[in-house]
Amino acid sequence: MKKIFCITIFCLVAVVGAFAQSRESMKRMFDEGRFAEAKPLFEKLLAKSPKNSEYNYWYAACCIETADTVDVEEMLEFAASRNIVKAHWYLGRWYAQQQDYSSAVESYSEFMDNTKDDSLRSVAQQRMNLCDRLNRMVRNSEVVCFVDSIVVDKESFLAAYRMGGDVGRVATCAGYFGDESLPGHINETERGMDIFFSDENDDDAPLLKLYRRSKVGGAWGKVQPIQGFDTKGNDDYPFMLADGVTLYFASDGEGSIGGYDIFVSRMDIETGRFYRPDNVGMPFNSTANDYMMAVNEVANLGWFATDRNQPPGKVCVYVFVPNADSKRVDVSAIGYSKALEIANLSSIAATQGDDELLRTARRQLALLAYAQDAAAKKDDFLFVVDDLHDCKSLSDFRSERARELFKEWQGRVKQHESDIEQLAALRDEYASSTTAVKNRMKEQILALEGKVEDDAVALRLAEYEIRRLEQEALYGVGN
Repeated sequence: MKKIFCITIFCLVAVVGAFAQSRESMKRMFDEGRFAEAKPLFEKLLAKSPKNSEYNYWYAACCIETADTVDVEEMLEFAASRNIVKAHWYLGRWYAQQQDYSSAVESYSEFMDNTKDDSLRSVAQQRMNLCDRLNRMVRNSEVVCFVDSIVVDKESFLAAYRMGGDVGRVATCAGYFGDESLPGHINETERGMDIFFSDENDDDAPLLKLYRRSKVGGAWGKVQPIQGFDTKGNDDYPFMLADGVTLYFASDGEGSIGGYDIFVSRMDIETGRFYRPDNVGMPFNSTANDYMMAVNEVANLGWFATDRNQPPGKVCVYVFVPNADSKRVDVSAIGYSKALEIANLSSIAATQGDDELLRTARRQLALLAYAQDAAAKKDDFLFVVDDLHDCKSLSDFRSERARELFKEWQGRVKQHESDIEQLAALRDEYASSTTAVKNRMKEQILALEGKVEDDAVALRLAEYEIRRLEQEALYGVGN
């Protein structure tokens, strides 16, 4: 009997020893940062002992470190309640990931008050400051009407900026200067008298910085750096408003909440220096890259690009209606969750509450697009039938009916272009008129806007019909 008892005790000791050794091995994995290996082992321990505070902490921390989507809030709260100080660190990270920034600030603060790790306390301070700033930005998000969005290849995203010729143009420096080695982007102002562009500075670790060049007496002057601020990061994607004072650009330096953020600065017209730039805030900026804000003040439309929620190589270009009064969210009225949706630009449909504003914006966008297409075709008679055939003269048409419709179509296009010019003139007159005159002109402008919009659609349909008839003449059937 004594022998059996001794054997039993020996086995128990062996099991406990093996368990202790296994536990130490897992903890070593954790301390060495081998979280993916340690996570399933801690998960098994937690399943057997769900009230063990260390197991809750280790497993939850491994989930966060491996970007697992498991909800670990309760595990970390439990571990923190049992005086595991670093659980507050991971709670801060967890809440930040959930965009509950105020809770993240509280957790980081609790961690800093109790940790003895000075280096980690410094990092926690930085993260707490960022979360505090994000919390304030969400609660101060601008209420903006977004008209449209389009996902495009990042290499050619500027093609989605169909802004019209009265705001100048934006381009890559490589394309504008004809030198593929050049980085950065450029904005040429409406009259072509100024260019704002980015280029690498001469530092040992080069950064993109902003520069300006102006025409004097018809000749280009010297390149001048934009002076007045230093973001200590890369500055790119400049755009100068028509006022010649307000400059938008993007920077990944001081003041950014992640990657490139959009900033605005204004020039002192007496000194030529620019004031300290301001982050334009949410929903334009995010923790991803946001850049290339441009505005057509005549059409009252703006554009910006972002790679938030996009796969590599893709960006989303948004079109929006600029606010004159910068209306902000009222968190006390709508709640934090709704404010967060607005800040994240979760749905452009949710921003389109003003039907009249949206209708006007969409009409303006259509006019800009059609005007750009018309300008591209103005000097050329080239009607594309398909990939193999095009018509450069009336005699090129095989279908007599297509030829006659094309002649009519050309006349309607000219009338349409004339209507667009008349509409632009009326808008200019309206902008400088008295209230009484504006009231008289309003119906005329609205009627002409409706006609231009309807004609744009009709011309597209007529173009499709001409193409169909010509394809039928070429191939015997509609292609």
